[in-house]
Amino acid sequence: MTCRSFYIGKYEIRGGILAPMAGYTDIAFRELCKECGAGLTVTEMVSVRGLDHGNKATRELMRLSPFETPSCVQVFGSNPDDFSRAAEVIESDIIDVNMGCPMPKIVKNGDGAALLNDPKRAGDIVRALVNATDKPITVKTRLGYNTGNNQAAELIESVEQAGAAAVAVHGRYAEQRYAGNADYSEIEKIARTSSIPIIVNGDLTDCEAKPPFAAVMIGRAALNNPAVFSGKESNPFEIARRHLELLTKYFDERYTVIQARKFFVHYFKGMRGGKALRDEVNRAVCVKEVLTALDRAERTVI
Repeated sequence: MTCRSFYIGKYEIRGGILAPMAGYTDIAFRELCKECGAGLTVTEMVSVRGLDHGNKATRELMRLSPFETPSCVQVFGSNPDDFSRAAEVIESDIIDVNMGCPMPKIVKNGDGAALLNDPKRAGDIVRALVNATDKPITVKTRLGYNTGNNQAAELIESVEQAGAAAVAVHGRYAEQRYAGNADYSEIEKIARTSSIPIIVNGDLTDCEAKPPFAAVMIGRAALNNPAVFSGKESNPFEIARRHLELLTKYFDERYTVIQARKFFVHYFKGMRGGKALRDEVNRAVCVKEVLTALDRAERTVI
């Protein structure tokens, strides 16, 4: 599959971008998607307050694969000073700021999508990062907070003036969360007037970016088929085994089995024997038992 390329700062991005997804885009899954052709992979969102307090679990989320080139850590918060301090410990090539997460536990603190209601603060956050580091700063946001209130354009203008290198826009409003359909027409209007690259996100299953969009950001479609980044269909058994290898490489056995349960729901959705396989993996207590379940299910399918 031929992919257009664009630049985030000095970094050329060629191909689809893996969206940050809490609980899913750990170092193992990001490396898997990179192997499958992703042009850029983004970590789960990391709290700048957690970084400031030296939280071990927060730093664990920022582990980067040597194959993530360039690499991107996504952070969230609402205090520009916290972002300035966080920039000192973030080791990725690119820093992305979450200004679109709609979950109540995030927005109640003024973080994530709450920043759509405060574009000046959004700009101040990006400016704080730009002043604290020479890494390119990007933003991920939504069309607006309340349905029909298209605040994204104002937020993007603010962060653009503050020095943001690119913005990804999810085609829903925060109050929709993931209900309804993504509205690409509104993102297109923004992209046609923006002087920085605009990345389109939401319900997309094809990585080919068409003007005026600089790139496509893929989330849930990659959970079902990591090979979406190369325009192919994954063999679920091959992808599951490779994913297990990478999980074992980076994590302990307990975490690996838990992630296998979570991802196999997607990998084997609708497949004959898929439910029996998932049930067996849900009972597994070690990686060997997961692999045995995979072997048995594959023989059944063949």
